[in-house]
Amino acid sequence: MINYMELPLRGKEKAIFFLCIITAGLAVGILFYDSLAVSAVTAALLLMAMPQYKEKVVRKHQQELLMQFKDLLYSISASVSSGRNMADALAESKVFCGGSYEKSDYIMIELDHMTAMLSNGNETDTEVLYDFARRSGLSDAEDFARVYENCKASGANLNHAIEEAVRIIGDKIELENELKSQLAQKIFEGRIVGASPFLIVLMIRLTAPDYIKPMTESTQGLIITTIAVGLMAVSLLMTERINKIEI
Repeated sequence: MINYMELPLRGKEKAIFFLCIITAGLAVGILFYDSLAVSAVTAALLLMAMPQYKEKVVRKHQQELLMQFKDLLYSISASVSSGRNMADALAESKVFCGGSYEKSDYIMIELDHMTAMLSNGNETDTEVLYDFARRSGLSDAEDFARVYENCKASGANLNHAIEEAVRIIGDKIELENELKSQLAQKIFEGRIVGASPFLIVLMIRLTAPDYIKPMTESTQGLIITTIAVGLMAVSLLMTERINKIEI
């Protein structure tokens, strides 16, 4: 089954990455140095960002799965409240989620797997929930599995416990999603600011190319340009680091 912590990059995602580094390499080399050699070196250096890009893509897929998992929780809560056990609740959730998601969506793939494992008797419902939590890397999925396990072991009111757990986890997911949306806006603004020097230099090259010649034809100009490009790179890296903040 899918290990969401180690998802391979899809063809489209790889194409986007290589297109971005080629574009960035050309932008730095042509705009700031007027050199294709610098473009090639810059693109080669940016290849080292592949692990960071893959990590970002994995977080994106996990966020997609998290929002789908939230819908699954509400379906499980409704089924358990009506007297169903966990195996039946997952089977009903497969029908419920099927009305909103495609067969290729992560949550539908997982529900197919979980119901198949339970029907074959290969694993218990608790083991199935923990397996999903481990592969998904979602702390909320692990919290739900732990609540369910503790309720079964202690003989507590399962309906009430699951209802409360789903409510708390659902509210937490909604809050995190709202905060991430606000954070994404700030990151987008930071990227716009980071791209502005490229646009300014492009405008100067188009309207007054002689004005920028000293920056590419003298040693002092090349040093100043390199320092400026380095500072821009640092600012962009700091902006991207914000995206890694765990809420």
